[in-house]
Amino acid sequence: MIIRDYIIKEVMRTFAGVFMVLFLVILSTQLLKSLAAVANGKIAIDFLFSLIALENLDSLTLILPLTLFLSILLALSRLYKDSEMVALSACGIGPGTLLTSVLIVIFCFVFVESGLALVTSPWASKNVRIAKEEFKALAAIELITPGQFNLSSDSKRVLYSEEMLENTRLLNVFLHNESDSGSSVLASSEANIFTDPRHGARYIVFQNGNRYDGSAGTTKYRHVKFKEYGVLLEGKGIEKISFNRENLSTIELLNSDDLRSTAEFQWRVSQILMMVILAMLAVPLSKTAPRQGRYAKMSVAIFIYIVYSNLLLVAMNWLKKGVAPPGIGMWWVHIVFFIFFLILFSRQMGWLSGLRKKTHNTLYCPDEFDEMVRD
Repeated sequence: MIIRDYIIKEVMRTFAGVFMVLFLVILSTQLLKSLAAVANGKIAIDFLFSLIALENLDSLTLILPLTLFLSILLALSRLYKDSEMVALSACGIGPGTLLTSVLIVIFCFVFVESGLALVTSPWASKNVRIAKEEFKALAAIELITPGQFNLSSDSKRVLYSEEMLENTRLLNVFLHNESDSGSSVLASSEANIFTDPRHGARYIVFQNGNRYDGSAGTTKYRHVKFKEYGVLLEGKGIEKISFNRENLSTIELLNSDDLRSTAEFQWRVSQILMMVILAMLAVPLSKTAPRQGRYAKMSVAIFIYIVYSNLLLVAMNWLKKGVAPPGIGMWWVHIVFFIFFLILFSRQMGWLSGLRKKTHNTLYCPDEFDEMVRD
């Protein structure tokens, strides 16, 4: 059908623009946070782009429902603004055709959102966790910058190396360590980074150096010459990573009887249901008077999305704490908004017109013609 194809094309064209804007906003926000973390020494530069890519892939699950909701709302609002819906209504094409066209678009995006929510997003979240744990394991080595004073995370250890060869050999190295019993200084012309193959622990082994122990403000100190002296680094090898439920696959969540796992599974499914219900809700919500403008319902749409998503978070917390049984879980939120859609759509279709008081001299016309007369 030509009209249906036209509506679908308008929705997809608007979807591309809205998605690009939202994605760039999320991308820029995560990029700024990641660059700040790199500047503060919390993330190595080698981890930057891989983490940004995985985190943006994870955020697509939340972006897609909002993007589809706003794109349908904007595309259909333009039809009302340009009085195209008045002409379509005169040809017998009403909100039912709009809803049918929107359902075709929803059917296509359901598969995309299902793949993102149930497969891709948990995989990306899990790889982000693995990447961060690997960074922690290598942090003490990766953050050693030759020619600079390298401060440990607890600010009690300062390491300086004039030069670093092959990421394992340090030349003219100096280490100052502060503890409750006092302070110590290690200095040598050469040190090597050694990894214990049994436990994965990493050491800096100083060669032919000197150690000075003492307390600030006193004359008591000790001087020791050594041939080899090993200092344990903060980073250590990865033995076992403990994943959160957000990092587990959907199959692992289904095999668990824990309430938190059930809540996480329902949250993932809820992203799909929310996308479908919001997209359907955009059909009656997009109805505006010709003089109201294309963005008249934008604030209402944002408010509905915020209420919807926050109610889902509340329902998920109730499910985690056992306040709501798994049978009710988060499904009641979707039922409430689906009933809200039925009320708005029934009113737009005129199915509730029998509830209004009408006289025998009143001729019923579609709402589009009523608004044209009032204007």
